[in-house]
Amino acid sequence: MEPGNKESYLMDKITRFERLLEEKGRRIKIYEQSIIERNRTIFFLMRESYQKKLVLLYPSNEENISDDFESEEEEGIIEESWNYKICLCSRENADKLREHFPFTKPRVIGLTPAIGCGDRIGLATPGHIRAARRFRVFPVLAQQSIREMTRTARTPRDVLDDASWAVFQEGYRGGFAADADHLKTEEDVKSTFEAGFTMYTLDPSSFVDDAADNDDLETLREKFSKLPWRDLQCSREEFLDTYLGREFPVTTEFKVSFTEEGLMRAAVKYSAAIAHVSRLKRLLDRLFKGEKYDLEVSVDETESPTKPLEHLFIALELKRLGINIQGLALRFVGRFEKAVDYIGDLKEFEETFRRHVLIARRFGPYKLSVHSGSDKFSIYPILGRLAGDMIHLKTAGTSYLESLRIIARHDPNLFREIVNYSLKCFERDRASYHISTDLSMVPLTDEVPDGDLERVYLDEDPGRQVLHVTFGSILTAKKDGEWIFRDRIKKLLLDNEDEFYETISKHIGRHIKMTFSKKI
Repeated sequence: MEPGNKESYLMDKITRFERLLEEKGRRIKIYEQSIIERNRTIFFLMRESYQKKLVLLYPSNEENISDDFESEEEEGIIEESWNYKICLCSRENADKLREHFPFTKPRVIGLTPAIGCGDRIGLATPGHIRAARRFRVFPVLAQQSIREMTRTARTPRDVLDDASWAVFQEGYRGGFAADADHLKTEEDVKSTFEAGFTMYTLDPSSFVDDAADNDDLETLREKFSKLPWRDLQCSREEFLDTYLGREFPVTTEFKVSFTEEGLMRAAVKYSAAIAHVSRLKRLLDRLFKGEKYDLEVSVDETESPTKPLEHLFIALELKRLGINIQGLALRFVGRFEKAVDYIGDLKEFEETFRRHVLIARRFGPYKLSVHSGSDKFSIYPILGRLAGDMIHLKTAGTSYLESLRIIARHDPNLFREIVNYSLKCFERDRASYHISTDLSMVPLTDEVPDGDLERVYLDEDPGRQVLHVTFGSILTAKKDGEWIFRDRIKKLLLDNEDEFYETISKHIGRHIKMTFSKKI
């Protein structure tokens, strides 16, 4: 069948289906990008009211794959010898979707530069896809930390399934990854592996000894003697022989060597964390049984910035232990506060970042992963200029804030409710974040006209930070067993779906263009 004739043939069947439902008084929206034909069965996604559903149209007198999918509505007839089946976007059907359409399944990305796009509500991913597609950058569409999943009452499977359905909805064939972010325990690793994630960001921050920066030499030596040498697969003497008296050339001009004190400070600060990474890596190897996965190590949540000497130490130790990483998240100089631009000296950032790039190229290669990367517009040109081919930029909360723009524009009363509730939860919710805002900086909602809500709370830093850190409280708040905000937010976003996706796409696209401009 010629391409033009085939398209006409598919649309004829779909139009008949749509007309049949209209005759029954049912109004639906068909996502045309999702239409695909496989083995004489036509698949597409539709939305009826506020629920998205998978539709299969197929010839009733032929063998087909429709039986693989669990239906909500069984085999209605759209015309002689053609049936339809309507299926919920359930966990079971998501599994079958990934089986029959591999483009909806996450994959390993290796050293490919990437944009990480967290979707805390579970509806923003089509906007992320549109930005990635427009600028041709590889997206990590299912990206969520265990902390974020807990705060939004979602599971690893929820996060991955929402991404797969969004990929199908958009007809996106460019490939995507799924990042199980900030994993700290074996239970975290196992639950995200079982869900089907392909990238694992190990966070050993609870094993980092920040006091090592200021310990006296006697304390350092005592701590050094008690490091987990068995997990580090060497003795103290072998360890010292490996590093002392050697020079490590990063470039011809940039060479690094360890003094005994400098080595012990680095080891006391990071070795227990590296040993924990090694334990979790062995677990991942057992789970994957030789199959590939992406591995990132995150040490960005330390009290002080990662010195180039410490970065080199981490890289050398991971290599010595046979831990091959695709990404490393460091604690860069300056402040990477949530929801706002970089705070710090840009010249100092560029000078130190340049050294980190040289180390990653020479002793990897691996990507430098920028966590809390949302809205750091002043440093994106620096990232792109020095390392556009080896950056993994992670964003998450910024898409939640962009979602709230739609609420502010279309339902100011609901937006005021969200702000007021967030103000009440702020002091509790801010505890796990490094932010500068306090409540005295944020005006009360009764002082702000409807037309200024978006500017005051989503364009100005104090309001943005309050709404950013309270996302979990908003998305899980209940009264008498019912969601207070969650369902109303989702319904309003779907009522304004095209504007919502465009708003998300434009904002994430700005991140991509400024960081990966040379690649684009």
